[in-house]
Order: sequence, then C-alpha cells, then structure tokens
Amino acid sequence: MRHRTVTLAGLFVLSNALVHGQMPVSGPFAQALQQKLDSCVNTFDVPGISASILLPGDLFWNGASGLADIYTATPMDTAYVFQAASMTKLFTATIAMQLVQEGELSLDDTVGSYLPPMTWIPGDIKVRHLLKHRSGLADFLGDPDAVNSWLLSPSTDWDPYDALEAFGSAPLFAQGTTFAYSNTNYVLLGMIIEAATALPYHEVLRARILDPLGLEHTAFRPDEVVPGPMVPGWSSLTTPGTYDQDMTGFLSPCFSSMVFTAGAMVCTPWDVAHFNRALFTGDLVPAALADTMRVCTNVNMGGGATGYGFGTMRYVFAGRTYYGHGGDINGFTQLTIHDAPDSVTLTLSINRNDAPRGPIAAALLETVHAQLATIGMEEPSPVPLPLLSPNPATNEILVDLPDGGPLDRIEVSDVAGRVLRVHGPSIATPQRISLEGLDPGTYLVRVARAGRTSSRKLVVQ
Repeated sequence: MRHRTVTLAGLFVLSNALVHGQMPVSGPFAQALQQKLDSCVNTFDVPGISASILLPGDLFWNGASGLADIYTATPMDTAYVFQAASMTKLFTATIAMQLVQEGELSLDDTVGSYLPPMTWIPGDIKVRHLLKHRSGLADFLGDPDAVNSWLLSPSTDWDPYDALEAFGSAPLFAQGTTFAYSNTNYVLLGMIIEAATALPYHEVLRARILDPLGLEHTAFRPDEVVPGPMVPGWSSLTTPGTYDQDMTGFLSPCFSSMVFTAGAMVCTPWDVAHFNRALFTGDLVPAALADTMRVCTNVNMGGGATGYGFGTMRYVFAGRTYYGHGGDINGFTQLTIHDAPDSVTLTLSINRNDAPRGPIAAALLETVHAQLATIGMEEPSPVPLPLLSPNPATNEILVDLPDGGPLDRIEVSDVAGRVLRVHGPSIATPQRISLEGLDPGTYLVRVARAGRTSSRKLVVQ
C-alpha cells in the first residue's frame, strides 16, 4: 500500500479547514496534544492512532502517532481512511430522525409498514425500538457462518433481506422490555430508509449528510470506492488478544454488504468529527430531535459509555458528558463524541480492535481542558436569552440579543421540533423574521452562537 507523506496529509487538513472556516490550535497547544497522543500509543500498546479534535472558537487539531503498517514501519498519518464500524449507526440514526422531522417516518411506525415479511423479524417491531436497541431482535452477525462468509466468500454482495433470512434467529425478548445491542436493528433501519425514500442508502447518505457538510473522505461500501489510502487494521483470526494480521482481505465487499447500514462506512476522523459536531449543534436535525437522540437507557457498555439513546452512546469523562458512538470490528476501534456545553468534539481512529478507547479519550480530553483553561477558553460565553418583539406576535417579530452581538443562526420551530424558519448568520442583531403562513399557537425561537444556544417561547396570534 502506498503511503501518503506527512506533507500531503497536511494539505488535506488545511484545505478542509478552510472549507469549515477553522484555524489550527497554537504551537504549544498542538505540542501538548501530540505528546499525549504519543504517550497513549506506548502506554496502551496500540499500533497507531489518528485523532481529530474540534474546539471552541473554531479551533481544531489533527494528529497521528504510531504505525500504520507494523511490518514496514510505515508511520500513521491523518490522511488514512479507517473502517468506521458501528460509528455508521450514528449516521443511520441521523437520517432516520431527519425523516421523522419531515413527516416521512414516525418513531411508532412498524417494520411491517415498510418491508416485506421476514422469517425472524416480527412485523410489529417499532422504529423507536430499532433505534434504541430495545427491539429484542437477535444479532444476525452472531451466527458464526455470517462472519466465516467474509473470509470464505469475500466477493459475495449480500442483499440485506437475504442476509437477515440466512443468518437470523428468533427474537430474544419482547420489544421495549430491555436493552440488547444488535446489528440487526440498524440493518433494518437502513432498509426502511431506502423504502421511505425510494433511493439506495448510499445516495441518501451522500445527499443528506456527506455533500452538505463537505465530507470528502467518507464513503459507504461496497457501493462507493474508498476515498483515499486505506490503513491496515491489525488483529488475528486464530489467536485472541493478538494483533499481527492485516484484516484488509477479511473486511471484504462481503463484509460491507452484509453489515450494511450498521457498519459499512469508511472515513477519516476529521470527517466524522465534523459530522458529530453538526448533528449536536443543530445543523442536521432540529435541536429538539437532537435532544431526543440523547435520551438514553442507562446501560454500562464499557470504555466510559454509560447509556444508549436513539442511535447515540453517552460517555462520561472527568464529570463531563459526551454523546456520539463507538465502533469495533476486526482490526479497528473507533470513537466519536461531542460535549455541547464545552463545545469539544473528539474522534479517535485506532488500527487495532479491542483497543482501550475510553482511557485514550480521557487522557486526550484531560490535556484539551488543561490547555483551554490556560488560554482562557474553558467556558465559552453563553448565548443571552433572545428578546422577542412583539410577543405575542401576528405577522413578524424582531429578534434581538441584549449584547447586540453576532450570531450563527436563528430558528423558529413548532412544538414537535420541526424547524419552520431559519435566519443567519448575522454580524449583529436585531433580525426581522416573517411569521407569514404560521398558524396561531406556541413556537420556540432559538438563537445559536459558537456551538451554544438559548431559546424563548413565542406565541403567534
């Protein structure tokens, strides 16, 4: 595998940084993070790590440490693409929630409303229970024959319906009664998304998330080509706890087509970090639905994960709560998390499975907050409550901030969380917003600035 040089990786980072209007952290800040990343590679005995961190004030840091190839001693590089594994689920959940917001899907819709009868899938399973892993459906990837096929029939392109029929088994419990993580849930969600949109999933993903956010180094396999150099992922098919075999051949088109919308994406940490940040700052779904995605079942999933919501994992490090998703597959460990109050987003990609992502994340975040405190950015300024005039209103309102300062966005949403008006960005307030076409009732006006929001109730007469 040809390895891109550090210079090319730097060009990749800078070009994308310009797209997103960001600036790299200072030299001392970057040095502290690089030293911590180097320490993590040695302390936790992993081949290599690629990391992206997004910070308050549109600052960012990308770093890589360790080895991409353990035999050629090729260094890790931020330009490498990784298997996303179960981080794919967060993208799938986001699209499902977008369809809910648009009225094309309901959390209480059933599998049978969209898909033909399947042997192992009761037709009355609800979308909400698929999202939250409370469907009771057995994980079809738990069948050893499913995993064996990745190696024995690498070129097989599975239809998800056929894969569920071939490797499925009876449900484990009645839906809604308890939690059990199952890839089956997210394969079904992908099938429902295709049925609801009448489009292949990879086209929906690209149109709704990848292209609008400018994520040029993410793709959905096997429908799309890998968008850059793919890093080797290290594991063993014979000896547990050993990481000396390259899993590139094992994670074949057969693997990608079978895991489908539960784990078939490939990506860079940079892309995933921007996706996660966009999701939880209101750029992909309304804030009300993002809040719904954070409502978690309390469950200890290890590595700092304390709960699972509507496609999201909740993590707690040093008393701070983050939301995102982890991922594990032969050769790869992934984690992406975002903390809204502190406006910190972290994505880790490690080219070894079963890597201790929680302790690595905790170590990097400790350095992040220590450096933010040093430069006086530990607590970003809150957004003052918007002033609405008049309120109640009929035809239009003026939205103002007490400090008259700049803002990123103004949203007017209904009580179901559907965004009906969007204005901004603006260098100053007040902003005049038309209410024409809105029915009498109660609405929410939300203003956003630097990753933080505040809102006020609006009554339309």
